[in-house]
Amino acid sequence: MQGPLERVRLMAMSSETATRRPAGAPLHELSVREARAGLVARDFSPLEYVDALLAWQARWAVLNAYTQQDVEAVREAAANAKVSKSAIAGIPASIKDNIDVAGYATTAGTPGFQGNRPRANAPLIQRLIDLGVVVTGKVGMHEMAAGGTCANIAFGQVRNPYDTRMVPGGSSGGSGAAVAAGLTPASLGTDTAGSVRAPAAHCGCVGFRPTTGRYDRRGLIPGAVGRDTAGWLTRSCADIELLDGFSGAPARPPTTTSLKGLRLGVPRRFFYEELDPTLAPVIEAALVRLRDAGAELIEADMPDMNAALGQLFRHLRRDPERDLGVYIAETGAGVSAADVIHAIADPTLRSGFEASLAGPPADAGALEAEAAALATFARAYADYFAEHRLTALVMPTTPEPAYPAPDDIAAGGTGPVSMIRNTHPTALAGLPGLSLPAGLTSAGLPVGIEFDGPPDSDLTLLKIGLAFEAITAPLPPPPMPD
Repeated sequence: MQGPLERVRLMAMSSETATRRPAGAPLHELSVREARAGLVARDFSPLEYVDALLAWQARWAVLNAYTQQDVEAVREAAANAKVSKSAIAGIPASIKDNIDVAGYATTAGTPGFQGNRPRANAPLIQRLIDLGVVVTGKVGMHEMAAGGTCANIAFGQVRNPYDTRMVPGGSSGGSGAAVAAGLTPASLGTDTAGSVRAPAAHCGCVGFRPTTGRYDRRGLIPGAVGRDTAGWLTRSCADIELLDGFSGAPARPPTTTSLKGLRLGVPRRFFYEELDPTLAPVIEAALVRLRDAGAELIEADMPDMNAALGQLFRHLRRDPERDLGVYIAETGAGVSAADVIHAIADPTLRSGFEASLAGPPADAGALEAEAAALATFARAYADYFAEHRLTALVMPTTPEPAYPAPDDIAAGGTGPVSMIRNTHPTALAGLPGLSLPAGLTSAGLPVGIEFDGPPDSDLTLLKIGLAFEAITAPLPPPPMPD
């Protein structure tokens, strides 16, 4: 006789994109697709599911993943979820603390926004809630989304489930930690330069940055208006594909569903340089698997990326008053950008923001030059894809695995800039990017591999991710904390 979880797995496996789970998997191990199948079959209720996750969270308190959680509100939302085959009602998701969720403060991890309690949900959040998604709370992040350690002076250090001495990546570190440890099957983060994909790589989960503008950005405290986007973190690409279908504007239909004959660019210069010696073999083994599965790996370098970035950064302005002002004006946050900046807890971060604040405002000419430089940078990517007839690029998500958390959290700092070396260009060009687990280092730390595609190739990129998952062994779960 089949038990309820076994029926869940059989139903989930009826979808060609579903992730398979071993017999007897507890509720916190279910993927989004498996959980959805179980909910539809009424093998467990949304409230039973949420209660199982809440109990599991208590065992992982060391991660400091959640910064705000209204348990009664979460349980009430789950109890009221109306499950149907056509939606995602009853699916829990945590939300990064720079996206508006009514009933919670939107802090961006910084003291100046701790009193910022939005009157309404961000449009994307409202869309998900209307579909029955159960928001399980706010998860931690690097202050102002401006770093990779998530050593947050105001909210504490978020830790990596695979080794709690290590950082989870950033700035969506709470999202990566919560998903990887099974505290939630999905989390909505944000990505301006790699803030979804780097935590996914460091925590051993899947992170997706959609084409810029595909997800509604309103109600999101920006790092850089025009380059920010929300993005999903889950434990499988199949789950990203499902959630993406309910999250964004329609994308171009996929051009491939198989790796056979797929042309993937391998730009060794810049993107494969100075890799950590424990990470590099994992990436090379992944490339071999891709080749053995029939993909054509096109070893072709892009034009000098260092020179291209240098030219771009001469025109790219950091204007936090302008960027924060957009959010404040749209949401009526009731605080000034200057007040937020002067209250930043991290001293290193605060001095950098204050220096930008003190600079002259951008005039029309400077803004036009910035837009032109970004367009030129994006055209270089487009030319590279076209010249080599590529469907996507493949590269390490980060040049190193997770690194130790700082000993002195009060000292502040963003972490090594090299962590966004491979992810930042994607964001600057407005491209979609997908990071997936490629394996573990000899020390047991996750390694991420990234696929980047042309604008609006989101669905094709997700199909590539599904095909890569099919030839890659899943990571073992993180070790339970003592």
